[in-house]
Amino acid sequence: MSGRKGKIRKALRAVLIFTVLASGSVLWGCARQETTKTIGLPDTENGEKGFPGFVIKTIREYVYDGHSEGNLRFGWGGTGSDTAFLLRYGEKGYTFRKIDVNTKQTVSETFVDDRMLFNIQIAPGGRYISYEAETEEEAAPELVLFCAGEGERVVLRQWDECLQDFSYVWSDDGTKLFSWQNGDDPAFLPDTDWCVTCYDMDTLVRDNNGRLTVQKTEMKMPGSNYAWRHVLPDAHGTTVYVREEYETFSDSKKGEYLHGQAKKKAAQETNTENAEPEIESKGQPAKNWLLTPKEHRIEKLPEYAKYAVWPIKYTKNGLYYQSEEKKLYLAGNIEEKPEVKELFSVSNAQVCICGKGDHIFLAEWTDDLQNMQISGVKMKGSEPQTKQVLYQTACESADYAIASDDAAIVLCQSVYLGDDRHSFKVTELGY
Repeated sequence: MSGRKGKIRKALRAVLIFTVLASGSVLWGCARQETTKTIGLPDTENGEKGFPGFVIKTIREYVYDGHSEGNLRFGWGGTGSDTAFLLRYGEKGYTFRKIDVNTKQTVSETFVDDRMLFNIQIAPGGRYISYEAETEEEAAPELVLFCAGEGERVVLRQWDECLQDFSYVWSDDGTKLFSWQNGDDPAFLPDTDWCVTCYDMDTLVRDNNGRLTVQKTEMKMPGSNYAWRHVLPDAHGTTVYVREEYETFSDSKKGEYLHGQAKKKAAQETNTENAEPEIESKGQPAKNWLLTPKEHRIEKLPEYAKYAVWPIKYTKNGLYYQSEEKKLYLAGNIEEKPEVKELFSVSNAQVCICGKGDHIFLAEWTDDLQNMQISGVKMKGSEPQTKQVLYQTACESADYAIASDDAAIVLCQSVYLGDDRHSFKVTELGY
């Protein structure tokens, strides 16, 4: 996911990617009635040419009721850890709960913040939470890291003025947080430059004053026009694929938003010499880079697609992306000479891919949008094996993601009960 988050709803968007459960935007409730159960399944194999497909070994469920407005994020611990994490909002602010899903008991509850939070991300494994918060009324926000183990906050960045929106994504192992400016806000001039910033949790230490600090690496990127920006770290955040896509913007963009035009004109009058010239998006090729934060290296990559595409996941297996025709592709060897292979059509399904790139999951609504169906495709190198239906359930809305250790897929469902009460069910499919 290039860090853009959301829900799987009945009105499906074109593409939405989750790499970890913490990347979702799920509303969860304060438990009133909770149940858990574990279902053991017999080992089965389903594949082609003797290659085994998915083997769903266990199904574990955690069910509870609650209000929607006070519950913000839900995270699942490592497979088999029996641990869930819940960020909720109450009268005194935000708290972070660690829950034993077997005993249905809250193991710990830690105060996070009493300000209004935005862009909340729970890191895989529940060790950290990142979010934006306003410092005071109508002031520019700051980026904050909450360390659950220490129960302390670390300010990662402070803004002196109101800038355009930022996006965020955690590496699959929960050790690195990446941030970057969105490039599609018409209220601002196209960036002359922008940054991909890496915050490395492995460098979390206390300074001489006893305060926690985190090392950050800023990678400056050249900007030239409005663009969709995709930032996809690999599983450990050691290398990062970046793409700027221009073809998704029409020639009429700069005339569609009067408020943006006014700001743009004022900026040009204030600093005419530094104002960016008008650049048409149409026909401008996309740009691709591979970043290595530790070595502070930015490598320009060759183009692999003739038309606008939506990158999904950067893995050891290659770069997965989706075309406008709803087909899934795998581009191997993107660093030197891309080798593109068309895999299969994904239709209206949403795609989730593990960090290694050998497990592909598809989520789609079936039966007149009454049921959510999860299917899986196992990869053998660059060859997809038989598509298998893994799970189907009746629900009104759902989110899903691959567990951080790539041993399960977790589906989060909700059903409205009335009087602002919901029934929530978390299903872990262990494979």
